[in-house]
Amino acid sequence: MNTTPDEAAEPGKSSRSRNFWIAIAVVTTLAAWLRAIALNAGLWWDEIYFLVVSVRHPLWQIVTVFPGDNQHPLYSVLAWLSVGAFGEHAWTLRLPAYLFGVATIPMLYLLGITVTSRREAFLAASFVAVSYHHVWFSQDARGYSMLAFFAITSTYFLLRAIRTERRSFWIGYALAAAFGAYTHLTMMFLLASHFLICLAVLWSGRGNRAGSARWKLPLQALLLTAMITLVLYAPILTQVQNFFLHRPSSMKAVSTPRWALGEAIRVLIVGLGTQGILLVVGFVVLCGAWSYWKENRVVFASFALPAVFTALGALLSRGTMYPRFYFYLIGFAVLILVRGVFVIPAWIAARFPGSAARLTPALQAVFAVAILAASAVSLERNYKYPKQDFEGAMRFVNAAKGADDIVVTAGASTYPYDEYYAARWESAETADRLREMCRRGKNVWIVYTFPRYLEAGLPEIDKMVHTDFSPVRTFPGTVGDGDVFVSEFQPGVK
Repeated sequence: MNTTPDEAAEPGKSSRSRNFWIAIAVVTTLAAWLRAIALNAGLWWDEIYFLVVSVRHPLWQIVTVFPGDNQHPLYSVLAWLSVGAFGEHAWTLRLPAYLFGVATIPMLYLLGITVTSRREAFLAASFVAVSYHHVWFSQDARGYSMLAFFAITSTYFLLRAIRTERRSFWIGYALAAAFGAYTHLTMMFLLASHFLICLAVLWSGRGNRAGSARWKLPLQALLLTAMITLVLYAPILTQVQNFFLHRPSSMKAVSTPRWALGEAIRVLIVGLGTQGILLVVGFVVLCGAWSYWKENRVVFASFALPAVFTALGALLSRGTMYPRFYFYLIGFAVLILVRGVFVIPAWIAARFPGSAARLTPALQAVFAVAILAASAVSLERNYKYPKQDFEGAMRFVNAAKGADDIVVTAGASTYPYDEYYAARWESAETADRLREMCRRGKNVWIVYTFPRYLEAGLPEIDKMVHTDFSPVRTFPGTVGDGDVFVSEFQPGVK
């Protein structure tokens, strides 16, 4: 891990390094443009809730009140500053996610050249630049793109600190790790894996005098990380503890590991284009992981262990599981994927010794272009639909309904229409309430979303929607299960 293959092979590498950084600047500019498109599209449920319960409040309340796990503290502070400076718009609420999403591109390249060749690092950064999932989260007013940035940054500093034993890298690690933890507590799973990696590395050098001295800086860095994190969380520490230890999630029976696996497969297919490509990518990732395992166990552990800790932590804390819990590991996953893109052609070409020198780069180029193209093509869906089309459904209903018609929301659709859009529609908290509306002898329009949650939380209303109401229109969104549905009840028709 002391040098990258490019550095070892090219002592006079400064011009090559400069050319790669110029290319990264171009790719970063492309990433900024891709993430700016439709940045001001309508907000989805989580963003609306976040805006209402957090960003619209005074700063002192943001840093001293923890309303729930929808609160990403550091993101809330930055979003408050953005909205305060530029006004309340969808793009200003999403601006921190956008900026950190763009900054992830050069940061991933920096991590990449620490663990592999410049070509692999450049391809990894390019893939993330056009990644459907990374663009999506870079336009989501939540802390996930920030978390991915801090995961990459802290891992970069950790690997450099282990290699060089320089104090500056340990300090950089402590700052990146603490800010990541203040963004979202999922970062703690990454830090737990880093702790084990440090123990393993230091334990391996226990037999010599220099090895015992090596404990000092890592220990100081870990303590500094803990101290900064505790200081940042101090105003809400007891609230956070109470929330995660004493408030079981109402979604535990719905957001199960089995559902999360199926949803993860679905969103990966969306991001890659087809199920067939997903199978190919899975094989490529396995090959890349095997290559890293053989080459450097520390690097492999820094990429793989956080996923294991995240799964265990999610199950043991509140019992719910969502694919987005793993998004912050996207940089590691892409580096592993790209490694597979490079080693598989080399393995194939090795079977043809006479033409291996020409066949290897040709196959690598084909693999790389195929994966980049599949990811880039899927971006069309991200721009075609908003995350959730609450606005489209509201405009449609207001235009289609009669003057005396009743419009009602149920389940998850009630909050955004009441608290954000001020639609002044009625809400159905119970099936009896909905039946009472239907008995008034007027047409009743119902607007709902997240049918999976409606079925689990309000099963009688869900049954009425499917038996007494007729579907009118569906407004697609890119959030999983987040389409907005409009149905109508007409007296005497059903």
